[in-house]
Amino acid sequence: MGIRYTLVNTEAGAPAATGFPTNAVQTTNFGFNVPGGPLESVIFRFTGTKNAAGDLTQDFAGAISSLRVIVNGETAYDHRSGYADPDADTTASQMGYFMNSIGNHLSNMVVASTTAVEAYFRVPLGRQLPAGVSRIEYTLGTAALGGASTNTSVEVWCVYNSAMQTRTTVCAATSFTAGGTGQEEVVVRIPANQPGVIAGVMIQNDRDTDTDITEVRVLSQSDYSLEMNYWRYLNSDLANGIMFGRTAGSQLQMEYRQICPGGYFLPLFGLSRGDDLRLQITTAAARTLLFTPVLVASVGASEGADPAQTQAVPSNTSRAILDISGAADA
Repeated sequence: MGIRYTLVNTEAGAPAATGFPTNAVQTTNFGFNVPGGPLESVIFRFTGTKNAAGDLTQDFAGAISSLRVIVNGETAYDHRSGYADPDADTTASQMGYFMNSIGNHLSNMVVASTTAVEAYFRVPLGRQLPAGVSRIEYTLGTAALGGASTNTSVEVWCVYNSAMQTRTTVCAATSFTAGGTGQEEVVVRIPANQPGVIAGVMIQNDRDTDTDITEVRVLSQSDYSLEMNYWRYLNSDLANGIMFGRTAGSQLQMEYRQICPGGYFLPLFGLSRGDDLRLQITTAAARTLLFTPVLVASVGASEGADPAQTQAVPSNTSRAILDISGAADA
């Protein structure tokens, strides 16, 4: 079959109807049927017009505060940002940085205009959908821009690929309130019913102060804590590895950075799962942090079993009535 791109849903009109970011915080929910087959990924295409160039000074992903994608009742992607300030920050957003840390150019946008917006957001899934009709639901949370958006639309495309190799799950984040006074241990919860190894974990601060987190140690992979710039060396951020575009910046090319303030992706290279992921962190300020693990498995890997009851509990209304009435003992 190769690759096939299929448009499965279009929302057009006012931002409240499409979910496109505007001058108010929004949460929108959409659902639609899709064909079966090897679903490699889902592409979101956003188009619209800003009221002014300064309404969005970050990359477009900075306006997406959260996104959850559910495929046939299973949460396959669940990411929320630690903070969102898209009309003030000029740095790479946490959401865009995370996406481009788990795949090349998964988050991107056209920068040719200061007001016209065209942005793309590709969510890797790697699900083999059964023949017939399947269902996708998504919840999109957006931050407030500096002004109202117009002429907005959000398209959703399914990418089917018979050569896809991996199943990707972005798990719900574990939140942790750091004391800011030294070292603390964090247990990042991993869903027991999801297959795969831990490809990496995204750590997010609740503000763009980059010095609040000073060191992180992955207990099963290091004997020592590593400073955050050391992690940025290991994940190639220091080699101008963060690329993003913003319409309030250059209208000719993307921009490059070494850091995403308050955002750190730690590659874990397929860390096996004994139980949960255990980290030791050192902080310099009391903040609320988010830890989002990414699981990768081979396509078609079976889900782990949920905790199961082993003792049967028979229910019989006729017997209950008989017992309550006392007639059985008469």
